[in-house]
Amino acid sequence: MAYEEGLIKYLIFTPLTIVGAVSMYLYGGGIVTLICTLPHLITGDFLEAFLEYFVYSALPPTSVGHVFVQVLVGTVAAGAKWYIAMNLR
Repeated sequence: MAYEEGLIKYLIFTPLTIVGAVSMYLYGGGIVTLICTLPHLITGDFLEAFLEYFVYSALPPTSVGHVFVQVLVGTVAAGAKWYIAMNLR
């Protein structure tokens, strides 16, 4: 039960700190970029894959929602990674 409580605390409190929010934004940005670029790489459309990569990684976010989604994706992915690592110890 302690790991589940730790996961909930991790998911809630990590994005509430400045360092945690920035870290989760960067981590989530990499995951979102990969998710958006991967289908184009699989189909062989490399120009479209490059454009998607550029749009999601090099350009700044265009809305608060985009920032929120990246922080959310990063927090959930990092929390799941932490939970799995703690259970395998």
